[in-house]
Amino acid sequence: MTRCASILATQMNKISSSKISYLTKQIFLLSLAVANVSIIGIVPSRIAQAAQEIPVVSSSALGQNMDVPWSRPVKINDPFEGSYLGVFDRNYFYRRFLNNNVRFEILSLWRPNSVRFLLASRERNCAYSTRFSYNRLLTRRVIAYRGRKYLYTGFPYTSFPVSRCAIASNTQNAVKLFIRTGEQVYQLDGRNSTFAINPDVANALRSTPIENVQIRLVTESGETIDSEIGRGTVEAWRDIY
Repeated sequence: MTRCASILATQMNKISSSKISYLTKQIFLLSLAVANVSIIGIVPSRIAQAAQEIPVVSSSALGQNMDVPWSRPVKINDPFEGSYLGVFDRNYFYRRFLNNNVRFEILSLWRPNSVRFLLASRERNCAYSTRFSYNRLLTRRVIAYRGRKYLYTGFPYTSFPVSRCAIASNTQNAVKLFIRTGEQVYQLDGRNSTFAINPDVANALRSTPIENVQIRLVTESGETIDSEIGRGTVEAWRDIY
């Protein structure tokens, strides 16, 4: 009886262990299936989320009062040029000579095949003069009485400067563009402030270190304007080119 009982117990243990191993295997396979479904579902959702995070701009026109996301990739849906990826950049600085104060604003749109600039300046010429105004706070003081006349000290008027400013806005066309990336300088010839980006320049822009990049623009009149492209735009070049 003892031997039969031991044999029966051994068989029961084998059956139990086989059931447990089979159940464990099924649970493991089920967990793998759930993980694969989760991964497959997460990847497209992240791609869709990244696509939705790119701002959309309805026009590629450049203007001084434009309101667009600056120095980051945007999707441009222009009714005349179609849809493409681009990045808007803006820089401004001041120059002063005597009474003239000039504000330069350099706007640009970098896109896969070209870059377009807007060179705008706003000149303010101010002239100053002196104006007098009666001041009731100044009290006259009598110092003498002669011949029925009172003599007073003090001047019942106060003076203050007055400025008159003339403001003029102007735009210029650039015909040459110089881009400095590291020790290399690329020269581009263009028309109406638009310059084509060839494959060599595109590769250079894509591999430029993320830092401010110096550029030089030469206008039709021969004037040279030095400016900079910001770090954010330089980083966005990796997505554009």
